[in-house]
Amino acid sequence: MGIPRPIHGALLAVLPAVLLTASACAGAEPSASPATAASAAEGRCVTSYDANADYFPVKQTLTHAANFTLTYAKNYQVVTVKQPSPGAKPETYVLVRCGTPAPELTGDLAGAVTVETPIESLYSASTTHLPFITELGVLDRLKAVASAGYITSPEVLERVKSGAVTEYASGQEIDTEKVIGAGPDVLMTGGTEDKAYGLLRRAGIKVVANAEWLESTALGRAEWIKLMAALTGTEAKANEVFGTIESDYTALAAKAKAATPVTVLPGQMYQGQWSMPNGGSYVAGLIKDAGGTYPWAGTSGSASTTLDLEAVLAKAKDAKIWLANVNEWKTLGDVKKSDARYATFSAYGTGEVWSANKTLGPGGGNDYWERGVARPDLVLSDLVAILHPDLAPGHEFSFYQKMTK
Repeated sequence: MGIPRPIHGALLAVLPAVLLTASACAGAEPSASPATAASAAEGRCVTSYDANADYFPVKQTLTHAANFTLTYAKNYQVVTVKQPSPGAKPETYVLVRCGTPAPELTGDLAGAVTVETPIESLYSASTTHLPFITELGVLDRLKAVASAGYITSPEVLERVKSGAVTEYASGQEIDTEKVIGAGPDVLMTGGTEDKAYGLLRRAGIKVVANAEWLESTALGRAEWIKLMAALTGTEAKANEVFGTIESDYTALAAKAKAATPVTVLPGQMYQGQWSMPNGGSYVAGLIKDAGGTYPWAGTSGSASTTLDLEAVLAKAKDAKIWLANVNEWKTLGDVKKSDARYATFSAYGTGEVWSANKTLGPGGGNDYWERGVARPDLVLSDLVAILHPDLAPGHEFSFYQKMTK
């Protein structure tokens, strides 16, 4: 659990999580006529604009995501991503229902990017967007991915194979001419700033930040499905999908809360260092909600602390269960081969070493970093089954598997 999911389908790098402040939306608006409401709810363009109508009969409210806000006017939504990438200033997007007039970009909207919705073509910079797209039933609107190499979704891979989805940064560098020539409605970032984005913005490409990885809770990350829904006009579906995920996650966490906490060890060495999640991170939250604890659970902050192996052994040598994330590990022999000192951990001796590498894509992508972001309920289910198997008899694992002897 110490190596992050790929962004731009490229190199793995340890990414911190940032604790931000939650927000929500929307006061009461005048009701639209039945015909207008039906058209808006189905995501169709408005053909006869009524200045008094509410073109968003189905609204979304944020309860867990803290890195973006969503508010409503009669015919447009305002989305502000507080931190589009680490250290970046907030970005605001005005999502205007097609067929209606855009507002003047003055006052709080000065400098905002206007996007006509629902969008019909999307370029995606991160594999974490893909489960949102498929869950909302708008996979046909995905026209390109940065790189297909790390995709695990069979549905998306099939569209890549057929040519329905292309690549625009296959060499880890954005082909700006290709993007500008295609003119997608939106290019969604993976929560990092690329040197090519400035050029694309100047060429009129709508670059919209998706920085779900900066959320400090698992449900907060998953709630970014609502940004995808706002862009694609699938608000009702997003409310349904996320509502079920939230309900299942909450119920399972309540069940695990009654169990005696089990001490775990999260992560593993990466390039000679162990990235240990701090107590305010989404990883810490998942462990706690699964009925677990770990020696660094009391630390502050939502990022990670870099430690050497000796420091980890000093505090976590006797952890009952080891939760790792290494694609190549299948057996305990693989673990020891990676670093002989790993055999010193008690969990290694008892065979309680687990890795979130059950489902890998043909190019080496890991479903944990793709679908796991959108489905924290499934991640939590796996963790509860590992920590408290008596609470999950017959559980079928989605992401984790135990290292064999």
